[in-house]
Amino acid sequence: MSLETPKQAFAAREAHEALIALKKLVDEATRLTHEAELESFYAAIRRDPNDAVRKSLQSVIERVKSPDLDRAIFLVREKLDVALSIAAA
Repeated sequence: MSLETPKQAFAAREAHEALIALKKLVDEATRLTHEAELESFYAAIRRDPNDAVRKSLQSVIERVKSPDLDRAIFLVREKLDVALSIAAA
């Protein structure tokens, strides 16, 4: 077994972990958006001018624009580049 194989495996593992962290952020935004969708249908049926939907969507926008999401995307790209560079060596 070459010395590069364990490095590549660890790099791929780190890339996978970075993708899992990114997925958690996206899943949370998806959950909050779905909740806002349900709240909007409930408000429409009741003809209730509730401000909760706007607040929920604003929360999603803040999460999507957050540095945490940018950092997670950057980390995924970085880890995948490292894994690819080891594989190419």
